[in-house]
This record gives sequence, C-alpha cells and structure tokens, in this order.
Amino acid sequence: MLRVANVKDEAALESVRDLLDVLGVHYEHIRSEPDEDTFPQTAYFYVPDGAADDVDAAIQRLSEQHGFDAEVL
Repeated sequence: MLRVANVKDEAALESVRDLLDVLGVHYEHIRSEPDEDTFPQTAYFYVPDGAADDVDAAIQRLSEQHGFDAEVL
C-alpha cells in the first residue's frame, strides 16, 4: 500500500496517479482522509508488492517536488 500525505490539491493527487501510470503499475485508490473532497489530505493506493521498490523510489522524487510525506507500507 502507498500512503501519500500532505496532498494539497487535485493537481497534486493527479501527479501521483500519473506517476503510477508512467511506471505501469496497476493501482487502486483505496481512500483519502479526511475525505476525497477536502485538502490537504492523505491518499492511500493499493500497489502490487512486486512494484513496491520502483514505486518507493519514484514517489520519493515526486515528494521532493510537491512536499508529500509518502511511503510504501
């Protein structure tokens, strides 16, 4: 599971989805907290275990650009 905290707006959330698409990862947005219409939020995505290392490396680079607090759990 990928947790991305400090998502400030819809464009930032879309950048996470775009990253996962570029990596070719089949993912599913599980939930957002506090909810999907409120920002900032923490978004949770299911990512396959086999893609965890690639996702972790790529999300760290994206986190630097957007100020996310992200990790693969």
